[in-house]
Formats: sequence, structure tokens, C-alpha cells
Amino acid sequence: MPHFSPGLGEVGGTSSRGSRLKRFSGRAFVLLLLFANGFALAQISSPDERYKADILLVVAHPDDDTVVSSYLARAVFDQHKRVAIVFCTPGDSGSNSEGREHARALGLVREIEARRAMIALGITNVWFLNGRDTASQDVQLSLATWPSASVLEQAVRVIRLTRPEVVMSWLPSSVAGENHGDHQASGVIATEAFDIAGDPTVFPSQVAAPLRQYENALEGLSPWQSKKLYYFTDAFDTEFFRGHGPEYDGKDISSSKHVSYLQLAARSAAAYYTQLLDPNLGKRIEAGDTSSAAIGEMQKAGYLPEPVRLWLGKSWVKGAVSGDVFDGITSEPISFQAAHPPTSPMPGSVQVELGGFWGFYREFWRAHELNSLMSLRPEIAIQLGDTLTIPLLVKNNSSQPQQVTAELNVSPGWKQKADSAAVVSVPAHSELTLALRVVAPAQQNDNFAEIRFRALSGGKQLQEGSVFVKVSPYVAGQLK
Repeated sequence: MPHFSPGLGEVGGTSSRGSRLKRFSGRAFVLLLLFANGFALAQISSPDERYKADILLVVAHPDDDTVVSSYLARAVFDQHKRVAIVFCTPGDSGSNSEGREHARALGLVREIEARRAMIALGITNVWFLNGRDTASQDVQLSLATWPSASVLEQAVRVIRLTRPEVVMSWLPSSVAGENHGDHQASGVIATEAFDIAGDPTVFPSQVAAPLRQYENALEGLSPWQSKKLYYFTDAFDTEFFRGHGPEYDGKDISSSKHVSYLQLAARSAAAYYTQLLDPNLGKRIEAGDTSSAAIGEMQKAGYLPEPVRLWLGKSWVKGAVSGDVFDGITSEPISFQAAHPPTSPMPGSVQVELGGFWGFYREFWRAHELNSLMSLRPEIAIQLGDTLTIPLLVKNNSSQPQQVTAELNVSPGWKQKADSAAVVSVPAHSELTLALRVVAPAQQNDNFAEIRFRALSGGKQLQEGSVFVKVSPYVAGQLK
């Protein structure tokens, strides 16, 4: 057997001269390959225009798009805007009216439904992220389950790839409506991605120039600052959106398709067999029935709300708040706009604030300068006879333990649970949460109930406030 010994004249029967030539040829080939790769990379200096978007829609589940699809039909077919969409989850814990598939298998089915729905609107650039469908009304639970850090990184990547002028998503707030925690979470993720995609120090490997042709670490994207951020909602009543953004009438007739935008949107929504109460409705519409009766059935199922109302969350260009989505937008890129949240006031010795997801939103809006959302009241819908927990966050900033008492004033028909923690002792320089629980009436009431709370310490009132609750037979999940 030949013996390998570096530096000897024979290596496996090959002369040292031949060995040196082979080593030289190998090095030359590697250098030539590196040069060629570097040359090729240097020539590809522009982003891929196939993925450039005017609007990027960021939603939680396949079929969430139906809330704004009549507007998307207008934007695509008559305004000739390029639309891309991100689904943060595949909707793998939803129902299935069409077949037996559930869980991850259902997620695969719903992905295909979403792609078919988007094709009906002329939208081909569709991405699914790795969030997990989580049925609740608690945004913090969804963010924990997805997991949010991974989903955020992917959302930033898609923004940098598609370079949208406008980002649209669910309202990051709790509302009385379906109020799915995943809907809210997608609005949180979209807001965060909108604010950081233009910062080259965030997820820097995404914007680092690749060093070789066959790169699987450095991505070669560029930071991107979108110009406007809009929200929409699944609240029972969207009147509170008026004056905060544009609204679009789906009954308007498309100049290019010669049917209403609602009819175009219905053809798209028809693909969601699994989520319709009766899949035959989708099949009828796909077969050509876009009558007002068929659209009315879609709307009873929660699809195609009318009109489409948008809330302008942020804008880095001049334009009217209620003007068209593209009012003030030009094709020129803009520089990164860093957030500058206001400084928090000096804390008192004892602070009491509404906690849980309501408290989270208060801090989230402040951190992301969503000033127009600061006036939104804490509200929610719960099921008949369900239990609602109202969390109060108590912070003791003093050097001595403090005793805090919480009191509730409930509407007629509501009851406070006996296990609610009404008195708590908070150690020095620490915080804890008081959980106040109330039980809803067993009868539906179309009016909001106001649950008032106040906190006291040493006979002095620290905080008072209200939570507004509607009792409904259908919401996304219970809150016990």
C-alpha cells in the first residue's frame, strides 16, 4: 500500500513535481472560483424586482385577508398596486367544515386555500411564517406560543425582501369582537417590523453582504423603511375607526373588471372551504354566483365587512389622515426613522396600573409612538356566564412594605368572585399582580358593561379606572 509522507519524493507513486503541480492547479482553481464568484456577486447589485411590493399585508391566519380583500381588489386591479401577503401562522388549530384534517394537516390545507384565494386577487407573492395558531384573546399568550422572536425576524426579512411602501395589519389592541390573540399578535409583529426593518443593526446577518456564491448565512438584503402603517379590526362595531384613516366602499364598481369590489373579494374568499360554515357557499361562488344574497351569506360568516375602514398608525410622509392609502407616497426610498418614545414620568412610591394585555398595550403604544391609539379604552367581549380576570399591577417603589386594597364596582347582573385578591402586601422595591375576577350574566346584552375599579393604600386612592365588557355568544376564546 502506498505510504503518504509530506515532503518525500514519492506520494502514492506520484513524483514531488507532479504533486506540486496538482497543488498549484488546485489553488489556482480555487482562486479563480473565488474571483469568479466575487465578480458574479459584484454584478448583482440590485434587489430582485419580482418581489417588490407596494402593500405588504401581515395577518395571522389564512382567511384574515377577507377583512380587507375588497380594498385589495381595488388596489390590484384598478390602481395597479403590487400586493404581497404574510400569514404568521398556517391556521392549524382552526375548524374544518370540508374534511377530516386537523392540526398540522389542517395547516397544510389552509395554506393551499390561502394561495388559491390570493391568486383570485392576482396576488402571487405569499409567505407563511412559523407561528402556531393559538385560540385565545390574550396577545401575550400568542406571542409566547408562536414564538414571537422567530416570527419577528422572519417578518423583518420579508419587509427587506419586498420593500413595501405600505404595511397593513390587525389593530394591536383588545377590542370587543372576535379579538383573536393571534390577530393582535400579528399587529404587534407588523408594528415592530415596520419600526426596525430600516435599522441595519437589527438582524445584521440579513443585510450583510455575502462573501461567496454559495452562502447560507449572510443574506445580502438591504435595510428598508416603509412609509405608512395601517391597521384594520374585527371589532363588532368599527365606527371608532372613523376619522383615523380612509374607508373604501366595496360596492363601487371596478373599472377594469366591471363588477363590484365585493364580488371580486367574494371570489377570493370562496377558496376558504374549511372555514366557511357551509363549504357549498364557496363552491357556488366559485361557480359564478356572486349575487347579493351569496355575498350576504359571506358577511354573516364574518367575511367581507363593509365598508373597509383603515386606521393610520404611522406615516413618514405628508398626507391627509383620511386620504387615500397612497396619498403622499412617491417611489423615492426614505431613510430609517428611529422611534423616540417619550420618557416615563417619575414613579410615585406606590403605583397601580391596569395589567395583563391591557397594560402591555399601554407600554407598547408608548414605545412605538402610536399616539393615536392612546385614546382607545380597555375593552373586551366574553362569553355568556364566563369569568373575566381584571389584573392590576402594583409597584412598590418605596423602601417599606405597602398594603394595597382593590375595590370593584360591577354592573347589574355581574358578580365578583369570592377568590379575587382584594388586599395584598407588596414588599419594598417589588411588584405583583392583583387578580380581580367577575362573572358575566348568562343573558346577552348588546350594551357594554362598565366594570369600575379603584386601588387604595393607607386610606389614599392610588388609581381608578374602567374596563368595558360586552357579553357575546361568540368570541375567539375564554378568559378564565
